[in-house]
Amino acid sequence: MKRLRLSAQIFILVASMIVLTLGVALLLFNYQLRANLEDTQGERVMGLATVLADRSDIKAALSARPIVHDPDSALRQQIERLRERLGVDFITVMDLDHLRLTHPDPDEVGRHFRGGDEDPALAGESYVSRSEGTLGVSIRGFSPVLDAGGTVIGAVSTGVTLSRVGLLLAERRQGLLLGISLLMLIGASGAWCLARYIKRILLGFEPHQISQWVRERQAMLSSLHEGVLAINGEGEITLVNPAACQLLGSSAAEDGAGIPAATLKELFDSGVSSLDRRLTLNGRALIVNRVPIRGERGADGSVVTLRDRSEVNRLAEELTGVSRYAQALRASTHEFKNRLHVILGLVQLRDLGRLERYLRELDDTLIAPAAARIAGVRDPVLAGFLLAKGSEARERRVAFEIDLESEIPAPDESETIHLLVSIIGNLVENAFEAVAGREAPQVSLTLGVDAGALSLHVSDNGKGMAEDQQRLAMEQGVSSKGEGRGYGLAMVKTHVESLGGSLALYSTLGRGTLIEVTVPYAMAVTRVTDGVT
Repeated sequence: MKRLRLSAQIFILVASMIVLTLGVALLLFNYQLRANLEDTQGERVMGLATVLADRSDIKAALSARPIVHDPDSALRQQIERLRERLGVDFITVMDLDHLRLTHPDPDEVGRHFRGGDEDPALAGESYVSRSEGTLGVSIRGFSPVLDAGGTVIGAVSTGVTLSRVGLLLAERRQGLLLGISLLMLIGASGAWCLARYIKRILLGFEPHQISQWVRERQAMLSSLHEGVLAINGEGEITLVNPAACQLLGSSAAEDGAGIPAATLKELFDSGVSSLDRRLTLNGRALIVNRVPIRGERGADGSVVTLRDRSEVNRLAEELTGVSRYAQALRASTHEFKNRLHVILGLVQLRDLGRLERYLRELDDTLIAPAAARIAGVRDPVLAGFLLAKGSEARERRVAFEIDLESEIPAPDESETIHLLVSIIGNLVENAFEAVAGREAPQVSLTLGVDAGALSLHVSDNGKGMAEDQQRLAMEQGVSSKGEGRGYGLAMVKTHVESLGGSLALYSTLGRGTLIEVTVPYAMAVTRVTDGVT
């Protein structure tokens, strides 16, 4: 079954309520109007009966003996002319025997008064009554006629039928119906405008669509590892997902209660966009993006996303480490394939003597020296990486020296090795690029562990850097090598800071660069069992 649009539902509902309300009001007003008209007519006919009962000609007619009940009498003619001028349906004069002296219908003159409500008037009482007579149901006013001595000699009854009251009611109802119709038209127009306004506020979407999107949004926000906050134009937090609460160290609910005011000021201190801004909140390093929400009247709040810098750095490190491993292994594979081709060629030539001399040369000039240089590196990942970088250096025709000032034991955490691989890889890669094109390119790496700290020095004889370049060298995105570069040293600085270490850069234009890094280094605990280490 096709759903009605929200605008149609609102229009039908509001219009129906207006019509129903005005309809009920019309019924109540019509009932009240009829009651008021009947009361007004009752007072009127009562007043007329009182005035007529004091007329001398009526008193004379009721005092005469015998009383004349003639439809052509002068009294009846005068009363009929008066009735027409007053706009009532009947004026009846009756004697004590309830016999009529006057009536609009000549045939009713001399007959008994009908209705059964005339006795109190003949007993001397004035009142208003409602009863059915020869002309139908009518509102009647009664007043007794008294002689000079105050004795009741008859009564006068004036009245209007309910049909006349209905005509009066219909005349007044026309104006009422016109007003009600105008109100209904205004109400329907208001309902239509309201429906259009609500549709515009909801951006033309239907409630079931919004409901579905809200459920999807809640599921999406709960599944995100990235923190999301929203603030409205009045500065009130309207949305906080669980990841944001965790990053901000708050047990805030959906309304953001519990988030410190200083934290909110840091996050929402401006109504302009801000991308990849680095902030430290509650002792946690975050990357913050802020985008303002644009409403019909301009900025109407902001949305902020939060990322943990340590997690981003870890992921970047994993990617960078894999890249460094792959690059170094590619060079080692290429070098190994070249040597393998030589060995295969000598085997095919069956020149065993030459093959033996070649293998001895490899062992003496490459394998043994390389193995000796990294003999003190106890972590196999770092050792393999350094060997591979040596192969890459030979491929680039760069003299790469590795100097171990002391044994490099394995760290207590594997993540430390991944960070060191990234640090060494970026620094050595920058050094390789710096010496490219030099006549005798040289790069050296010095490693040593002392007093719980690891120090590494990377130096090259490249073109060096000017002082202004040195100041900007470690800022992200700043590089003299072109667009899309300038992230290596910035990442090295971030990793060194995450390990709690220090970094120093020394460079002389035209002579080369030296970078010194010192980081805390916790060694793996060596377990001794039954005397075996």
